[in-house]
Amino acid sequence: MSASAAAATRADDNGVAQLPADRVLQQAAQALKDAGAVRTVGAVSSQGARIDLDLRLDSAGHCTGTLGQSGVGSFQVVKAGPDLWVKPDQEFWATHGGEALSQLVGDRYLKTTSDNPDFAEIGELCDLDALADQLGTGKTGLAKGAPTTVQGRPALTLTADTGTGPGTLYVATTGSPVPLELTKSTGTVEFSDFGTPVPSATPGPEQSLDLDQLESPGPSASVV
Repeated sequence: MSASAAAATRADDNGVAQLPADRVLQQAAQALKDAGAVRTVGAVSSQGARIDLDLRLDSAGHCTGTLGQSGVGSFQVVKAGPDLWVKPDQEFWATHGGEALSQLVGDRYLKTTSDNPDFAEIGELCDLDALADQLGTGKTGLAKGAPTTVQGRPALTLTADTGTGPGTLYVATTGSPVPLELTKSTGTVEFSDFGTPVPSATPGPEQSLDLDQLESPGPSASVV
C-alpha cells in the first residue's frame, strides 16, 4: 500500500476497532438500519433446511429477489409494505401443488400479504429493521478477532454464540461500520449495495392471482 493510500485509509477509519466487542456489534446493527437498504446474498437455515437467498430490501417495506431450496425449487419475491407477491418455478410446483395448480397460475405471481402465516418467514427475511435487530441481539461469548479484508474493505472479526451455534460477523472498519458478512455453521450471508434503492415496481393485476381465489393453499414459505 502506498503512503497516500495508507493515509487515506487512516482518515476513513471509523474507530470501531478500538471499541469493546458489544459496542462494535451495536454500531454494526445501527449502521445497517441507517443504510436504509441492503442486498443479502447467501444461505440461511430454516427448520433444518438450507435456504438460498438473493434479496434486496429496505426499511420502507420493499423487497425483491429470489428464495430457493435445493431439490424443492425456488420462487421470485416482490414485497411492497404488507403486500407480497411470489412466483414459484416449475420445480417448486412439481413438489408443491402439482400440475393442475401450476397450469391455473401459469406465469403469474400469487398475491398475498406478509400477515399470512404461511409466508411469515419471507416477511422476516424482507424486514431490514428486524434483520438489524437480530444481528445486534441474542449473542453470548462475544469477542473481537483478527482484522481482515472482506469485499475489498478492511474489516473487524466478531465471534459469538448466536443461539444456533457459533458465528462470525465481519464489520467494516472504514466508512460506515456496516456488517459485510455473517458466517455460521448453517450458512453464510454477504451484505452489499448499502443504500441502493430497492425497485418499487410491483406486479399488476394481469400479472398476478390473488391467493384467496385459489381453492388449494399456495406455496408455504416454511418449506422453502
